[in-house]
Amino acid sequence: MNIKYLKPALAGLAISLLMTACTTTKAPPTVFLPHKTISAIGYGTVEKSDRYSRSQIKLMAMRASKMDAYRSLAEQLNGIQLRGQTAVENMQVTHDSYQVYLNAYLRGARVKRTSPIGSDIYAGDDTFETVVELDLTPRFYECINGSSELINQCLQQNPESPAPSFDQNPPKVSSINPGCNAIDCYSYPNTKGFNRK
Repeated sequence: MNIKYLKPALAGLAISLLMTACTTTKAPPTVFLPHKTISAIGYGTVEKSDRYSRSQIKLMAMRASKMDAYRSLAEQLNGIQLRGQTAVENMQVTHDSYQVYLNAYLRGARVKRTSPIGSDIYAGDDTFETVVELDLTPRFYECINGSSELINQCLQQNPESPAPSFDQNPPKVSSINPGCNAIDCYSYPNTKGFNRK
């Protein structure tokens, strides 16, 4: 081995390593996400019953339309999980059921309007329409695509209050009677699995 050639080769290698350390790397291009407002409409009605006053029926219909609007808004943002099952016996469908699972946290969503629709002498004014909106700001995109620590930070309203946490398992819902659509025989499903700690 010739040492005379080894020293310049090592010196050249050292210089090339030092020069490589001095090079600059380009930062990834900054993507500017647009400020966007999405809206959703929800509808709600309640069957007339002697168990509830006219005011209670209106308030329940307004609440139902608001929840339907929030559900529609959450579907636009996160999508839904849909599971279905159909039982067939003797070439006839005997049982058909679907489960929809949606888990979303809508901070900043606001109700724009709640108003009665279909106010005629037959339908009354017990059907309501609610419009909700949510601004998708650059901060929203950061929070939605960030690490779990950033997401928890975004969910906190103020630093002293703990962030709500959600279980990743779908909620368990007790079965309801699909043949009954009246408010008198409808027992609200018992939903478990959403944890706000």
